[in-house]
Amino acid sequence: MDTLAPLTPLTILAVDDNPADIYTVQRVLTAHALTYDLQVIENADQAFSFFDQFAEPVHTQCPDILLLDLNLPQRNGKELLQHLKAISACATMRVVILTSSRNPADRAETLALGADVFFEKPFHLTDFLPLGMILKTLAVRHASVHTPAQAGRALHVRSERLRQESERLRQESQALVARVQVLCAKSMQSLRKAAMLIVKPKV
Repeated sequence: MDTLAPLTPLTILAVDDNPADIYTVQRVLTAHALTYDLQVIENADQAFSFFDQFAEPVHTQCPDILLLDLNLPQRNGKELLQHLKAISACATMRVVILTSSRNPADRAETLALGADVFFEKPFHLTDFLPLGMILKTLAVRHASVHTPAQAGRALHVRSERLRQESERLRQESQALVARVQVLCAKSMQSLRKAAMLIVKPKV
């Protein structure tokens, strides 16, 4: 189970053209005692350019979490989501759809495209507060994948499991070969006995 330990700092990119929503997000993060570095992009074209840099051979680290509005100037947020998920360096970045849309089709489509959470923008600040816990949980899961020490330990555990599985299969294979050899020997003995019974002595 994930332990909700504080992560410092949490890097967040918000692609949203509504300053009021950005202000509310900041209040939510502060209310949950999250230390964060928030960057804001207000339109889709700038966001496309931002993520394109991560497709280059030399690039900086993707933000931990993306807060993505669907109704953006110039292009729809779904296009951006599909675009960034095709960039290997950003494929594991946590994505929260932060939208006023109540359309179930938007929810289904964005989750299918790789978003982690579909969060409908509420009308009151108190209803916005659960977003903080969502971000905290996603941040912990993101860190569990990307912390070098944890990634190294996970790789070691997987390697050890593969080694043990390989050894188990090798032993089972050897045991199977030994059983086949025993069965072959018994079969040859049975054939010899049968041959002796069939052959009749000359008169």
